[in-house]
Amino acid sequence: MTIIRNMVTLMRSLWSVPAVCCALASAAWAEPATAQSLSGNVSETSPKARNPPSRKSKAPQKTDVRSDAVEIGEHIDVRGSRQGFKSEAVQIGSFRNQSILEAPMIVTVVNRALLDAEGAQSMEEAMRNSPGLTAMATPPFIAPTFMARGIQIQGRTNYRLDGTLPIISFTPIPMEDKEAVEVLKGASAIYYGFSTPSAMANFRMKRAGSRPVTDLTLTGDSQGSYGGGVDFGRQVGKDRQFGYRINVYGTHIVAPVDGIDGYRWLTSGAFDWRPTEKLQFKLDVEHYQQVMDNPGGLIVPSAVGAVNGVGGHIALPRIPRIYNRYAPINSPFDTAADNALGRIDYAIWRDWSLRLEGGLARDTRARSGPYVQNYNVVTGWGKESAYYEGDEVYYNVNARAEISGSFRTWFINHETVSGYTRNDQIQDNHPQITYATFDQNIYHPVQMDMRNMKVVSAKTAYGAENTDNGLYFMDKARMGKHVIVTGGFRYEIYKTLQMKDNSSYSLDRITPFGALNILPIKSLSLYASYIEGLESAGTAPNSASNSGSILPPSVSEQYEFGGKWDTGRGLLSVAYFHINHALAYTNTSGVYVTNGRAVHKGIEASYQGNITKEVSAQLSGTWIDAVQKNTGYDYEDNKKVLNVPKWAASAFVQYTPSFFPRLSVNAGVNYIGARPLDVQNLATIPGYAIMSAGASYRTKMGGHNIVFRANGNNITNARYWASGDDILFVGMGATAHFSATTSF
Repeated sequence: MTIIRNMVTLMRSLWSVPAVCCALASAAWAEPATAQSLSGNVSETSPKARNPPSRKSKAPQKTDVRSDAVEIGEHIDVRGSRQGFKSEAVQIGSFRNQSILEAPMIVTVVNRALLDAEGAQSMEEAMRNSPGLTAMATPPFIAPTFMARGIQIQGRTNYRLDGTLPIISFTPIPMEDKEAVEVLKGASAIYYGFSTPSAMANFRMKRAGSRPVTDLTLTGDSQGSYGGGVDFGRQVGKDRQFGYRINVYGTHIVAPVDGIDGYRWLTSGAFDWRPTEKLQFKLDVEHYQQVMDNPGGLIVPSAVGAVNGVGGHIALPRIPRIYNRYAPINSPFDTAADNALGRIDYAIWRDWSLRLEGGLARDTRARSGPYVQNYNVVTGWGKESAYYEGDEVYYNVNARAEISGSFRTWFINHETVSGYTRNDQIQDNHPQITYATFDQNIYHPVQMDMRNMKVVSAKTAYGAENTDNGLYFMDKARMGKHVIVTGGFRYEIYKTLQMKDNSSYSLDRITPFGALNILPIKSLSLYASYIEGLESAGTAPNSASNSGSILPPSVSEQYEFGGKWDTGRGLLSVAYFHINHALAYTNTSGVYVTNGRAVHKGIEASYQGNITKEVSAQLSGTWIDAVQKNTGYDYEDNKKVLNVPKWAASAFVQYTPSFFPRLSVNAGVNYIGARPLDVQNLATIPGYAIMSAGASYRTKMGGHNIVFRANGNNITNARYWASGDDILFVGMGATAHFSATTSF
């Protein structure tokens, strides 16, 4: 780990992102204005400047779905054209640059058109369009975490930047500098290694196109928040071989919780350089930060009538006011993230290419955890406990070397990817301070200043170092026009060292993947797939007696059968999935353990694209049956997995009338069904539906294009529990968001 720590030290200079971006922007601004003007959000590239000359090959020639030229060594087979919310290709994992139609798993792509229509500024707003996503026990607007198909989307392994770098989601991931968000459902062990079999979320950075971009955006909302920023991109040089895209945003946040406000900043840059037709360099850097107070939450009540933690019933309180603040004054939740990713692509010969990637993600936190517990559900009076953890630092150091290409054997076209990847996770030790409890009422909260609270204990929360090495290979064999057989494997070597007692464990295993696609016609794909993966059972939460302990890894399995139909206007997807993975939870003794298996099976359906020329839509729905197995306890076996709704659905529709194309109106709904609150199913929180509505208007003012947008979330001001784990948080109240974007 000494090498890794030295690397971390050397790369800390990258964290001066604002200075780097501003310097490069200033230099590029001075470049003569020779780039052709095209539109801003969809990157475009001149074939003459960007495309390497094609050579004859027995393998089929492929073109990129986007207007970007084909990247070196990247091939996409797509049909149709991009319309509205429809996306043609996926840029995630071993399915990178493949047609979504042919990917043998459910993939949701939230493109820039959909992000703009919703006015999405946060990860939560972007990902709510993916079927079956539910929130976990974290404050929704300061540290959102999610489950997909009833399994946690792990914050250190399952979020990726530009398909590779595992970024850390403890800081809310901004959307202003992203071109698209992709959600790949299920296990993804071949390409990414150690991760939960829920979903991989990939965030694609905006990049420079041949059309210059200079966009100024101002934002605000009905709570009193305000902010703004600049999106600036150019291609420069004699042959436009240099490109850069810089985003700078700042926001003063006023939350819909009494006395909670703060700030958010973003500075990022995406840089490209193609010195020759065969060689390309890319560099992405980001710095984003959020400074706020924690609003606090409610610990789920203990079961009444339980014997040794078994049986009884849990009585839930009525849902409090949306605006209630339970946290003391000055109870911080301050986070910051820094990401840097470099990449080299080299075209070796014909369709063969080499890719080298390396990156570093760092996340820092100083957070408090104020929660009310042991309260009377009628009167609301209970005890509030609070802790503070400062100087939390997390690193992911990632490297990848990969060769891809295509060849032909007899009547079979092979497209192969093989490589090596390594990811090192480092979590440093940090202090944890616990404060004395005080009386608190969940219906009528009292105010307390955290600085005046008595410290009752101080200890060290110990970190850990994880090393994940993997060799992988995948072959996509295209047998004529109607059959595709995909197979692959990953050889995984995983090791964990816990700093608390210098204990360690390691595991090595081969995890396979196989899939069959049948295309009766070119617009229809029927598929079956099987994949295994290694996953972490997680880290014990602060509420557990073994808090901070990292549980050993386990093997997950997933079967999926589905079909996808490209209607021309949109993509319709339907799939049945069956996932078997380790069951982790806090037992009746208060210890976070792995015990038994969780079996998740269900059906997902989605439609993404245009319904008519005037109507675009993103529709999705999920049915899940998630059951606990082999726990060894009758009171847990065959019970529903906690926090997993049986039904979930979302819909977002936008109408742009042909008689007045400057105006677009939209409406949406997000439904989450009832969820069990504990492993014994002693209580259930009710389902809820959140409504949204909005509009945008495009015009010209002073010779410049300008777009006005207004979007309302939870327009009925519904009161609901946003999470159904060991801590309850009340969902966000009604909020209207406004923005104006001017293009120069």
